[in-house]
Amino acid sequence: MVAVTPQDRNTALDAKGCALVLLRQTDLGSKLLEEVRQRCVFDGDLYRLVGYDGAIGVCKVLQGNIREGIRFLEGAVSKREDEGYQATADWYRLFLCEIYLEIIGGKEKPPILTLLKNMPVLIELMITASSRVRAMVTQVLKNPQFDPEGYHIGHAQMILGLLFKIKKNRALALQHLTEAKRILSPFGRTPMLTRLDAALAELGQ
Repeated sequence: MVAVTPQDRNTALDAKGCALVLLRQTDLGSKLLEEVRQRCVFDGDLYRLVGYDGAIGVCKVLQGNIREGIRFLEGAVSKREDEGYQATADWYRLFLCEIYLEIIGGKEKPPILTLLKNMPVLIELMITASSRVRAMVTQVLKNPQFDPEGYHIGHAQMILGLLFKIKKNRALALQHLTEAKRILSPFGRTPMLTRLDAALAELGQ
């Protein structure tokens, strides 16, 4: 038998909401995540916000509300640090890094109305995103709670590699992408490893 507790239900709803967001079903995902988040706040179940806040911030960006999503994630970073959840704060930093990489080097073309609505923040990020990414990754790499051979450090190394690839610095891109692959390969054929292999192939490796 399986005991269905509030914890079980909230975990399942969290996973479903995150999955819907990543599948770009953002209206459904956002509604579910916001409803459960409000319930958790009302119940004092603040631990659950660790998962919800990151997904909600990403969802806002995917819905075309780029500045709002970034500010939400930045606020979540500050909240988690105030609460003592440094690992989660740095996890959110990786989310922000991925958003910045997509803005400065992504191949996805958003609708023209989305571009026009977000033009000021997009122009700002084209200038500042690289330095922001380097600063946030430096913070992540210094976190003693992260295993040097673990997923988060591998992800951080991949982000640096992709940043340097965008910036046309082949030597540093190869250095960080190769290190990321070394760390992440033991976890198996994950989507992240596939992404790494594609980036290395584009650099002739």
